[in-house]
Amino acid sequence: MILRRLRLPVLLVVATGLLGAAARTATVTDVDLNADLAVEALRTPDLTRVAGILDVVFGPVAGVLIVALLAATLALTGRVRAAVMATLVVAAGWTTSAIFKQIIARPRPPLADQLLLETGHDSFPSGHVALTLSLAVAAAFLAVRTRWFALVVCAGGVLVVAQAFARMYLGVHYPTDVVGSLLSATAGTTAVIALRRPVGSVADRLPFLSGRGARDHR
Repeated sequence: MILRRLRLPVLLVVATGLLGAAARTATVTDVDLNADLAVEALRTPDLTRVAGILDVVFGPVAGVLIVALLAATLALTGRVRAAVMATLVVAAGWTTSAIFKQIIARPRPPLADQLLLETGHDSFPSGHVALTLSLAVAAAFLAVRTRWFALVVCAGGVLVVAQAFARMYLGVHYPTDVVGSLLSATAGTTAVIALRRPVGSVADRLPFLSGRGARDHR
């Protein structure tokens, strides 16, 4: 039963790996670079400011703070189990992408085309897009069966698309990096959601969660 629930995450992991391997080839990199240049040609002062804001708000430091604040808020309002699940959803999506960064080790786009001057072999997949998507999925998970669900999903989708565009616009990621982050982050987040009942059961048995609203969310 558990293996059946994990079929989609496994397929997404395989797809991410195959895409990452292709992204290391010269042919794909050339196509990616041309696409990046087309996006970079759209640069304006206003768009640059928006892209810069997305870079900071969904960066590593801000991401940790957002998750901590979300978990603390849920816990303090009695939704301890929801806090655990939301944290695991974001952590799984973000971590899955981080693992692929180390495995694929793709060089960043040329510095001459960048606005942020990112170096290193960690281009594939995009951590910013992975974090944005993971937070959007966690928010949608928390909003299930509420009147806010459709709004949360739409807002999350807009944020993810904007972040994906911003990473290429800033010249720090290729299009395949963005697609790879969507695949890898979805793999991680859907794995946690697929296992939400066994994970929730384990959380309910933890001494520091029992009696503190651990059963609040599915």
